[in-house]
Amino acid sequence: MSGEILDYWPIFSILFSSMGISFVFKDYIADLLATVVIKKTKDIKPGTRIKVTGAGLGTTKGDVMDIGILRTTVMEVGDGERLPSVRTGRLIKVPNYMLINNPVMIYGDTIIDEAVAYVPRPYPDTQLLIDSMKDAIVGNGHGLIEVGLYQKDDRLIIHGVFEVKTSEMGDERSKILKDFLIKSRQISPVAEAPKVGTQVAEAGTMQEAAKPAAAAAAEKVVIPLANAERDD
Repeated sequence: MSGEILDYWPIFSILFSSMGISFVFKDYIADLLATVVIKKTKDIKPGTRIKVTGAGLGTTKGDVMDIGILRTTVMEVGDGERLPSVRTGRLIKVPNYMLINNPVMIYGDTIIDEAVAYVPRPYPDTQLLIDSMKDAIVGNGHGLIEVGLYQKDDRLIIHGVFEVKTSEMGDERSKILKDFLIKSRQISPVAEAPKVGTQVAEAGTMQEAAKPAAAAAAEKVVIPLANAERDD
């Protein structure tokens, strides 16, 4: 750590020697000292995902791109129900002193998430619901942790907990929910009907010309209203 401090010592000397204007540069001094601490501890480094909550900063979640002398560049990702864990394309410059003066959540290589489905009456076979949630989680390539079944008012709640790679997270809940609803026979895929042929006139006679069907009909899934809700 002493070697890193010596690297910035000329800057510190200039700032501290001008005590008359040191108050103006107090934030820059705090950023410089924070940079040394961040690079020494190595808890926050390029490639890691962080979430910072602090006064005047709000909540910032994103992937660390670069740690500068005064600012850390973070690629913003969505949080909560808005673009969950999807990069928004916006870069945020976070003052380094805020990374040591405020609570910082540091994500590991994997993260634990949940998928929640609501099934109204009449209830289907409960074992089918549990097995369908398990299959939906595993089928999407995630680690299964547990699946719970609960009742709330006139609905059953199927709660699946799974492990997913932080870099691949995206909105995995929607994929799992869709597969669960299909596997548990709550919904069924509906394919578009192929287009029929039309008649065209050519040389005074009517000839049948068949239009080619679509290469692949897009799958449509209608999610019941009950599963469009989310209790936080």
